[in-house]
Amino acid sequence: MWQVASGKQANEMDSERWQQIEKLYHAALEREGSGRADFLKEACADDPALRDEVESLLASDAAAGNFIEAPAIELAAKALEKNPSLLAMDKSSLKSGALVSHYGVLEKLGAGGMGEIYRAHDSKLNRDVALKILPGQFAGDPERLSRFRREAQVLASINHPNICTIFEVDEFASQPFIAMELLEGKTLKEVLAEAAGLSRQMENGGVKPPLPIDKLLDLSVEMADALDAAHSRGIIHRDIKPANIFVTTRGHAKILDFGLAKVAAPVAAVSDRRAEDGAQRAPLQHGGTTAAIESEHLTSPGAAMGTVAYMSPEQARGEALDARTDLFSVGVVLYEMATGRADFPGETSAVIFDAILNRAPASPVSLNPDLPAEFERIINKALEKDRDLRCQSAAELRADLKRLKRDTSSGRSVAPGFSPARAYLKVGATIGGRRRTALIVAGVAVLAALGIAV
Repeated sequence: MWQVASGKQANEMDSERWQQIEKLYHAALEREGSGRADFLKEACADDPALRDEVESLLASDAAAGNFIEAPAIELAAKALEKNPSLLAMDKSSLKSGALVSHYGVLEKLGAGGMGEIYRAHDSKLNRDVALKILPGQFAGDPERLSRFRREAQVLASINHPNICTIFEVDEFASQPFIAMELLEGKTLKEVLAEAAGLSRQMENGGVKPPLPIDKLLDLSVEMADALDAAHSRGIIHRDIKPANIFVTTRGHAKILDFGLAKVAAPVAAVSDRRAEDGAQRAPLQHGGTTAAIESEHLTSPGAAMGTVAYMSPEQARGEALDARTDLFSVGVVLYEMATGRADFPGETSAVIFDAILNRAPASPVSLNPDLPAEFERIINKALEKDRDLRCQSAAELRADLKRLKRDTSSGRSVAPGFSPARAYLKVGATIGGRRRTALIVAGVAVLAALGIAV
């Protein structure tokens, strides 16, 4: 699959090649948008493989975003020190028609810090799959390889309709790969970006919400249900964000990328609904045998893992984490889905950290008046900075969302943006000398609207 040079000739070629890649990488970083693509096209006109190398490193950094880890160029350099032959690998075999075991590559779907994704055809089962391959420049990096294998093991341990299904993990020509279900659709990040581009400005300075309330609730319930399944297995995702949530063409949510997952001790009991469903959870498998996954942190205490804008306060502080960190991250995602805005905006990591730790986001209802007040309450509960005051489980979050979905569908919920306390005070402030009588009448009306007998 890959042709590798040998001996002194390979080492000399690798050193020269690496200097060329590093030079182009840094030069490309100084350019933005189409200027970067034009630069690489011209600089690598006679060497498409060189351009692929540089673009792969740039894609790794772009996919990481504010992710706290070393830049791709540094990780690739460390891997090269340990295995100089990596640069001599010929990537042209991963063009359309290449074979990886019994998978025929059809097209490249994307690339990121944790792997390159290809659409491939499984010749044994006659179906298309998503093939995730750890790039050659990272295959020699122990941490990257550990995360890659960890993701495969975690995915294999969960069987849930809202979590991407894994079919196989193996190596071919010393190259690790994961075969997964092929999803048709877009990431939530893409869905929100497209909706934001079509949104209109409202008078209060907000934006039109990117998702209607019924779709918002459907996706939110599925996300909470998927996390309940993971948490019940003792699996903490640690990197919940729109880029790691996929929305299929049929409108269902799928949680992706468990490469940063921490495996802790499973909770003692599964939520009642999943127990009633008789859900089967297979033991962690690798190579046909049951394998234990280390429960320690991927990094030492005091180091933060995750994407800055979606971190929980305890994650930002580098503290020990439990499942409630994912619930905070989901709250951040729900806020963005409901308002079209980030709740902890900032141009630098320091500014974002300060907002996460010390500041409360703007009221979702103030940005989206059509949002039910109960949904704002659910978001605020998930975004509690003190995790003891936060929503305590994904099952609890799911129940709150399903209750709101039921009430919204049946017309039982209060009007969008309605808050009994605000209505009470507003009436009291505008009635002048008849204040006391009007307050009593307004209070009775509120109770009646909530279905409470008076």
